[in-house]
Amino acid sequence: MTRKTISWTVFILILVFAIVFITHTAARLPALVPSHFDLAGYPNAFMTHGGYLRFMLLLGVGLPAALVLLLTFVYTHANDMKLPNRDYWLAPERIAQTRSMLVAHGVWFGSLLVAMVCFAHWLELDAQRRVPPQLSNAALEVGLLVFFLIAGGWILGLLIAFRRPVRS
Repeated sequence: MTRKTISWTVFILILVFAIVFITHTAARLPALVPSHFDLAGYPNAFMTHGGYLRFMLLLGVGLPAALVLLLTFVYTHANDMKLPNRDYWLAPERIAQTRSMLVAHGVWFGSLLVAMVCFAHWLELDAQRRVPPQLSNAALEVGLLVFFLIAGGWILGLLIAFRRPVRS
């Protein structure tokens, strides 16, 4: 299996997981779903159940899918990109590989976004188990830290992938 096939397979599987996870677990939520929490974790804004479900599916499936499709379209058609060592990476014999790497990285980032929205939905479900509902700020902070560390690793991975090639 190629890297491209693996990244697309993972992305599609995580999209399917997100659809199933969000739609099936949203049934546990009340008619008015807390959609914003104060600094202590208590709800201070609400959405209808249907509005919450549509919003989470749009944010967790629609946005990442649109982003990945846009990046795929742009990267597969671009001839002039701002990259480190661009003369090397955009040379005719390497541009297809460069495009493929950029698309794969975009697909992995889309997968990360889907995972983050699923985590946010899980936090919402967890908040509903408490009476009164309360969001776990500690879990949110850990989740955001993990998201930003992985996103930083993703950026570092791109920079490493396009580092100056060794001249022999």
